[in-house]
Amino acid sequence: MTFNAWRGLLAIGALQAALSLSSTPARAITPDNPGAADVRLTVNSLAKPARPISPYIYGMNFFAGSSLSNPVTLDRLGGNRWTGYNWETNASNAGSDWYHQSDNFLTNGQSNTAPGFAVLGSLQSAAAHDRALIVTVPTAGYAAADASGQTVTEAQAAPSSRWKEVVAQKTTKYPGASLSLTPNKTDGYVFTDEFVNWVEKTKQPGQEVFYSLDNEPGLWNSTHARLHPSQPTFAELRDKTIAHAAAIKNVNPNAKVFGGVGYGWQDFVQLQDAGDRVTSPSHPGGDESGELHFYEWLLKETAAAEAAQGRKLMDVLDFHWYPEATGGGVRIVENNNSPAVVAARVQAPRSLWDPTYVETSWISQWGTWSGSPGNPGPIKLLPRVQRDINDFNPGTRIGITEYNYGGTNHISGGIAQADALGVFGVQDVFAATFWSLHGDSQSQYAAGAFNMYLNYDGNGGSFGDESITAATSSLDQSAVYASLDSEDPNRMVLVAINRTAAAKTTALEVTHDQRFDLAEVYQLTSASATPQRVADIPIELVNAFLYTMPAYSVSTIVLRSGADGDFNLDGVVDGDDLSVWKTGYGTPSGATFRDGDNDRDGDVDGDDFLAWQQAASGSGSTTVQAAVPEPSCVALSLIALGMLSQRGRKPAARAATR
Repeated sequence: MTFNAWRGLLAIGALQAALSLSSTPARAITPDNPGAADVRLTVNSLAKPARPISPYIYGMNFFAGSSLSNPVTLDRLGGNRWTGYNWETNASNAGSDWYHQSDNFLTNGQSNTAPGFAVLGSLQSAAAHDRALIVTVPTAGYAAADASGQTVTEAQAAPSSRWKEVVAQKTTKYPGASLSLTPNKTDGYVFTDEFVNWVEKTKQPGQEVFYSLDNEPGLWNSTHARLHPSQPTFAELRDKTIAHAAAIKNVNPNAKVFGGVGYGWQDFVQLQDAGDRVTSPSHPGGDESGELHFYEWLLKETAAAEAAQGRKLMDVLDFHWYPEATGGGVRIVENNNSPAVVAARVQAPRSLWDPTYVETSWISQWGTWSGSPGNPGPIKLLPRVQRDINDFNPGTRIGITEYNYGGTNHISGGIAQADALGVFGVQDVFAATFWSLHGDSQSQYAAGAFNMYLNYDGNGGSFGDESITAATSSLDQSAVYASLDSEDPNRMVLVAINRTAAAKTTALEVTHDQRFDLAEVYQLTSASATPQRVADIPIELVNAFLYTMPAYSVSTIVLRSGADGDFNLDGVVDGDDLSVWKTGYGTPSGATFRDGDNDRDGDVDGDDFLAWQQAASGSGSTTVQAAVPEPSCVALSLIALGMLSQRGRKPAARAATR
């Protein structure tokens, strides 16, 4: 038989298979039972619709100047220095962090710099590396008037010549004035809308920049006692939030504004003992212990302003989270890696969401108490905040722009960081940025955790962009997060965590509409802060397999389903795959996809060849012709018989297992 005749016969069979396949609906695949194990991890992509994971949860503060090599998706310019930042001159004030000194710290000592220079480097770096950027907008009331390197004395507290007044909108001082990229440095004002206008005009087209309304306002009168000597109030924060958010939106109606930006629990609850604090509003369904009264009030007040203005003002309710959890009496945020601290640290991210977990902290005892004050209760921080949003300002998103679980130089810190990133995705957090409490050189395991989501293979391999349901049989021992890739339906990525000091045999069961053939495995362990690839796991059972998680570890597991005809799973359908099919042809039972069993019915036959041929044809005729050799008479007879046997019945091709 000539090659053209051979190709024609294949084309007829392929057309018949394609027509039959088109009418076969996909269906869920129930996984096999992989056997007994210490821990069972279950994934079900069909339990509820997949939800997009915000790309901005993988962020770090000041990443443009970091020595860490892990990728991030979001950078933030924030912290105490930015409360007194003057964008016109780039002067700032250190507050209590360094003797209330006004200087050129944010420009690395450079003087006479152009407006916005302290922001420019991070803005350009974010654009070059496809990162979003959060820029802090000062709202406390004053910005540094000089960069003399001298302490602002108590007698020079604002208002004084050492400060310039921060005003939301320029036209309130200069009616009819336009916003300038070269602001007047000699007057007594710094304008929020003019600063934001500079950012918007300087950034690259389409570049994503968010705006944060200052930093940790509950501490202004302590960290910035020369700038804001008095205790902030609820009313002051409401008014400043509305005024500065409106100024930002006047410049860019689509800008995302982060408000709140509290330092910790007492900021969320009472703005650090504000004089006008209240305990209202109340939830329609009733209050519980641990209500975040200030945030609830701020949400309700901004909602009223948004309704009046007909636009969203505070897009994101932001807070900082440095856990108060302790182990052996030591707070976990330290780089203390004693057994008691490690044991508390690897459990601590559960306080972000878990209603069954109670940490050892003053917050659980006196804030979120159960039954009566002093009896510790679960914090479940993110569901708590989401309930506040749902009841008082629906549509607002959640941000966590500073957090750190400590132990960042130890595998326990890597576990906590990886766990937190997984929680952020599941709980629909909009943005999160890690703060390097202990310096880059002591944050290698935190960086390793980021790599497990964004660069597990050293080549940009990343967690998927859609979150799906996943669960563990033992939360105290493990955690699991699962994702789909909206651009690659043949791929599912899991992150599995072992919180214990012992290796754990793990049974994984995946309910999905595709069958997986191979699991690639990458590990973060105490042996290395860099993800390490270990042996692939062939998935011989139906979407089920056993895996041993190392002690204290994070595993990124990439489940791959071979595309039709791609029997060697290299991403290309070609002659190499035909060779696999030829070798497996005639296997009556027990065959796998990697043996050439495309329809996964246990044998290798003509159906499987048709699937290969159809896929190869779709990849381009030149490639197919080069890949298909002149068959021998014996092989041709076998193939033809296999093809002809399919006439008159629906081929059991890939869709039949979906």
